[in-house]
Amino acid sequence: MAQKTIFDLDLVNIARWHRRCVVLVMIVLLMVVGMILSSVNSIAIPELVSFAVGVLYLVAIVASIVFVVILQHACGSGWFEAALYGVITVFFSFLILLVSISRAGTILRLAGAKPGFFGFGPDQWDKLRPGHCRGCGYDREGLELLQGCPECQRVPRVI
Repeated sequence: MAQKTIFDLDLVNIARWHRRCVVLVMIVLLMVVGMILSSVNSIAIPELVSFAVGVLYLVAIVASIVFVVILQHACGSGWFEAALYGVITVFFSFLILLVSISRAGTILRLAGAKPGFFGFGPDQWDKLRPGHCRGCGYDREGLELLQGCPECQRVPRVI
């Protein structure tokens, strides 16, 4: 199977899943920090709370697997390669999640989007849509190919 180019990818879908993965990483980090702090401070945690945290952590791992598979496929991997990432995620969930976020972030930065604290937000999605200006997100329908953008005067690059 031939590698997809950046023009073949659904960049808005990649941006959505990138953002979800970034939020998931932050949730997992907060859970791990909370578990470390509770064990260091010798706080007596009721069994029900401990069980709930364990279930939440299991849900986070399952979500990591699903998010990684979907994000890898959106980034141009075939289903087999994406599923392989999902299997590896079971053992190295946090590392593979970070690798997937990095890959998607690189693709989106190359496309002209700028990340925020929680990844690429909806304000950047217009820049990623086909036929829109990569500088400001203006819909270029009806404009000549090399005509500057009426909003930001950016001239598109032709490859």
